[in-house]
Amino acid sequence: MDTELLRTFCAVVRTRSFTAAARELGYVQSTVTGHVQALERRLGVRLLDRLPTGAIPTDAGRRLTPLARQVLDLENRIRTEVPADGDEPAGPVHLIAPESVCAYRLPALITRLRAEAPQVRLVLTPGGTAAALAAVRDGTTDVAVVLEPVLAVPDLDVRTVGTEAVVLLAAPAGDRARRWTWADLAERETLLLEEGCSYGDQAARHLVAAGQPADRRTRFGSVEAVKRCTAAGLGWTVLPAVTAAAEVGAGALEVLDGPALPACAVHVATHPDRTRGPAVRHVLERLRALWADPRS
Repeated sequence: MDTELLRTFCAVVRTRSFTAAARELGYVQSTVTGHVQALERRLGVRLLDRLPTGAIPTDAGRRLTPLARQVLDLENRIRTEVPADGDEPAGPVHLIAPESVCAYRLPALITRLRAEAPQVRLVLTPGGTAAALAAVRDGTTDVAVVLEPVLAVPDLDVRTVGTEAVVLLAAPAGDRARRWTWADLAERETLLLEEGCSYGDQAARHLVAAGQPADRRTRFGSVEAVKRCTAAGLGWTVLPAVTAAAEVGAGALEVLDGPALPACAVHVATHPDRTRGPAVRHVLERLRALWADPRS
């Protein structure tokens, strides 16, 4: 049986969405639909019900899910354990990370991999903490990078490799010299990344405690959208400093003197029961070096 069909099926079950599964796996949605339909034809049974609320496994789909995950894990073991331990790193490494990390940190990693390990193919998927850890657990990704002040996940192997400073940002204005409190900020329109973003959610909790009504907070799915709307004067935001360094340097955005937010620790999560082949080990080494020296 084609394991790609099983991988696609598991991604749809986990995300409850054909669209989200396609985005995660790097396919167009029609490919995901075709994979599921091909799997259903081979097994002669319907595996997923397509409801307005999402894709839900049928009884047969629920029985298939743990078996499919076992097959995918076995495929990974074959891919990683059969080659000699000293072989040159090669093959795909699936990695999930927040959009900010994908856009502003990982390009340097990809450039270095292409130079020193050209046979390694890094497959990137943007994702928040919950989705990233779930993908590591079910074996659909090899490595997850997570930004959280603290991360305690006893069933996974989690290593802290660095930190990302977080700043409050707004469009330049004459009153920015003042020191802002959460009560002051709660009176202004707030632009945050979608729920599941650790620093955005932390800021939202402070604002709720300060009495800000929910309709003063707008959530976005993109760092670029947040920056553009903030630069246009539609509100203030909180983002990792690295994502806005260019705009701050050009004067399009300004760092507010406000309540300090703790830096987000950068955690790398892998599954303790999965064998790390040469390619995965190489990527993990380079991730550790990336935050030790972002130029590496």
